[in-house]
Amino acid sequence: MKKHYIALAIMTGLTLQSFAEPVVPRGDFTKKLKKVAGEPGQFYFGKEVFPKDYFLVPRNLPFLAGLSLHHPKSSTLKLSKEQIEGIQKIKKTTVPPVLKMTKKVKELELKLAQNIAIDTSKAEDQFGLVDEIAKIRTDLTKAHLKCINEVRAILTKEQYKKLLKYATNMKHKPKSNKFKVDELVFLPHPGKFIKKGIIDLNKDQKEKLSKIKSTLVPKFQGKLREAFDVENKLRRKVAKGATAIEVKGLLDKIEKLKRESIDIRIGALDKIRQLLTQEQWKKVNKLTYK
Repeated sequence: MKKHYIALAIMTGLTLQSFAEPVVPRGDFTKKLKKVAGEPGQFYFGKEVFPKDYFLVPRNLPFLAGLSLHHPKSSTLKLSKEQIEGIQKIKKTTVPPVLKMTKKVKELELKLAQNIAIDTSKAEDQFGLVDEIAKIRTDLTKAHLKCINEVRAILTKEQYKKLLKYATNMKHKPKSNKFKVDELVFLPHPGKFIKKGIIDLNKDQKEKLSKIKSTLVPKFQGKLREAFDVENKLRRKVAKGATAIEVKGLLDKIEKLKRESIDIRIGALDKIRQLLTQEQWKKVNKLTYK
């Protein structure tokens, strides 16, 4: 008899799961996003997730509007017609300006990568461009926070609790809980080719690279680790209902830390370029283009 009940429970769970479906199918929206995004930059590692990758805090906050409508199990939220219309209205007013802003960020980042890595401009000459990128990324995350507030206001407490579970159990979420935070701008990493021995350095070059790493890498990583802690604090506050105004200080701190870290990165990249020969630098670029 006990086995019968267990089997029945399993079958019931599978049946309920089979009826779970998106509230609104995504349709060809993913294709439209890909068209707007264009090709990833030549220094981009991994799979680009546009527009999320171009927010100031792209990984440590949930994207609730999309999840509530398009998650494969979002029908289990049992949204009313009024709730669905309300969330769709939020998306309709939020998505177009967000796409425009993220497209601008990407264009500026590609320009920065071209200037510093290919055209070998001076690091200091690019700081104004970095400031512009930081400002737009921060504005994007502020808009994101407002969107979270607006979606939560439409949902019941139980619906919101279930939606957060969707966000924390996404299939693409990495299994590792190791430190991970996105830099303000995507820039090349020639050091990895040197570390693997693909770019062979002489003794003098190795000594100079060692000095660069010992002085700049700890500072750079320290800034990002600090930003990581602040991002987690921001995420917890937003999950509990904090508004954009209430977490403004945290956002400003994240922007400042990432801005300082990217200044260090650009400076380090410039120094590495100077210690390499022209042929070595060309090889770094050729390997990065793959």
